[in-house]
Formats: sequence, C-alpha cells, structure tokens
Amino acid sequence: MKLSIHHRTCYNYSAPVSFGDQHVFLRPRDSNVLVVESFALETSPASRQRWVRDAFNNIVLVTNTGLVTASELVLDCRMIVRSLESNPFDFVLEPYATGYPFDYEARERTALAPAVETPVPGSDSVLPWFRASVPSPDGHSDVVNFLSGLNETVRSSIQYERRDEEGIQSPDETLRERRGSCRDMAMLFIAACRQLGLAARFVSGYLYDAPPADTAAGTDGGEFGFNRAVGSMHAWAEVYLPGAGWKGFDPTNGILANAFFVPAAVAIDPSSVSPVQGNYYSPIAVKSSVTVDLEIKLLQ
Repeated sequence: MKLSIHHRTCYNYSAPVSFGDQHVFLRPRDSNVLVVESFALETSPASRQRWVRDAFNNIVLVTNTGLVTASELVLDCRMIVRSLESNPFDFVLEPYATGYPFDYEARERTALAPAVETPVPGSDSVLPWFRASVPSPDGHSDVVNFLSGLNETVRSSIQYERRDEEGIQSPDETLRERRGSCRDMAMLFIAACRQLGLAARFVSGYLYDAPPADTAAGTDGGEFGFNRAVGSMHAWAEVYLPGAGWKGFDPTNGILANAFFVPAAVAIDPSSVSPVQGNYYSPIAVKSSVTVDLEIKLLQ
C-alpha cells in the first residue's frame, strides 16, 4: 500500500518576528514494514535544512531561516510512503510472555527501564479506574487480549476531541473530564501500562482513513471509516512484547496499529516529539495562532 501525505502548518503572528531553529518531527520512521520513498519540506520564509537523529532514533529535520523577520511561518511537507505490513497480529511472543503478568528478562530490562519506570505526572487515579473498568485486571492468559481490552476500555470511556494546540492533559484530568485528544488517550493507556510493569512509549504519526466507498482501494469501505481523529496528526502507544518487539495500540479507536498507521516519532515523554518545535523572537509582545492541514491519499 502506497500513501501520499501532505502536511501543512502555518503560524501567524500579530507583528513580524524572527525565528530560531525549528525541529520538525514529521518524517516517518523507516522500518522493515515501512519505506519512505520521498520526503520534502518547503518553508516560508525559505530555510537552510539539516538532518539529525535523536536519542530515540527519530529522523529530525532542523530548519533555519536566518535573520529574516516575518509575520507568518509556513512549513509545507509532502511525502510518499509504502507500507508492507498486512496483519498486525502476525507475530510470535516468547513463551514466558504470552500471558499477563510477566517479567522482562535481564538483557532487555535495562534498555526498557525508562519506558517502564518513568512515571506519567498526574496519574494517581489510573490504577483504581483500571481495576474498576477492565475485565480480569489481575491476570490474563493472553497478554494481547489483555492489552486489547485496556485499549478498548480507554476508547469507550473517553470522548474524543481535536486539539491542535500544544499540550497534553494528565491522565487524572482525562478521567475526570471523560474527554480528550488522541494524545491524552495515548498517555492514559501508557500510564496504565507503566503502572502495571509493562514498557510503553508514545508515538506521533499519521493514520490513513479510507472513505466509505474507496473504489481506488478496491474495497467497499466496510471496515474503514474508523478514525475518530481523521484530518489531524495522530498519536498512539507502543508496548514492548518479548518476541514481537514494539507493538502499536491505538486507544483513540480501540484497535491495534496496522498498515494504515505511519509512525513519525517515538519517545518516553510526548512533549519531546511535538511535530514542530522551535522559538520565535520579538522586541514587543505578539499574539500567535496556528493552523494545521493534513491530507492523506491512497496511491495504490
């Protein structure tokens, strides 16, 4: 499956400003099941660009517009990716990790420690909610079914709302308000996993949602139209399962990540992989706003 992705971010300011480096976390992560065939970013004002790999092996594009001032900053990104994955359940777990709970082996425990031991701030109510809401909270013979149950519980408990602004609610706030963005739901899921001793990390990326009758895709669309976050960048979680590696769970839609999911960046702390990160400078106070447009099309 080949996808064309067009992502445009526009920052507007009430007076001309200058810009520092902008760190752009929009390029998908290549893997054995995902190939980035092309990627290009145009900015206005024009910028010099350089590539960096961060501590999580994300491929980050750093842009610099020099000394120019402007009242608008546009980052227009186009890419083509090919997904080779077809079945998200096509994996084999190590025999000791087929059920919940299990212990990670020593050879993996050190590397996974940040994803297990880093607390999610504001998550005091997560375990009580989990125990009251999830079937078989103390143990399950099938860890994938166990995590799928948690995934679906978050989806059914929290009303989705789109927020383009930066920032993530605490899991306690999400549970209290019973509403949140995909980022908020991902962090609720991650907080529960970590408190249960499972390594979990945050994923930012894209999710293709076929129209109800996508003739180009050769399907009547019966199984599609599932994405509550269509039209914006998406966030989900990955859990490390021995034998399978990092497997994606999407609590916004209550499904496992499949070929329609295109990860762009992963991290322990979601604030470190916001899609665009940088500063602007002005000698006077200015107001700013942002608009984001995302279009994902199936090519073949």
